[in-house]
Amino acid sequence: MSPARVITAVTAALLAVVAAATPAVASTAPDSASWPVDENALSTIEWIGLFIGGTALVYVVIWVLAAAVNAKSTHFVPEIPPATPKADHDIEATQRMPLPAAEGAPKH
Repeated sequence: MSPARVITAVTAALLAVVAAATPAVASTAPDSASWPVDENALSTIEWIGLFIGGTALVYVVIWVLAAAVNAKSTHFVPEIPPATPKADHDIEATQRMPLPAAEGAPKH
């Protein structure tokens, strides 16, 4: 499966989940007067940094693990066959020799 098809399928699935959950979230949100305000809440910039930094950290960890496995593994290297020994006869002379049937054949 091509990467474009995978990305399209994942994006469609995520959009379907978000679209299905939006009405449910909108109907259950309390009014702002009774909503408790947390003084230690993260700002928008901190949330963005957390998501981008967390994603980057996951990529780096996976890359390091893959590099470690690749460095540790022994890759298959085929043996180079020895050079073919030179034949005892001259192959070009053999190809120039007339066939036995050609000697006694009648000429047209």
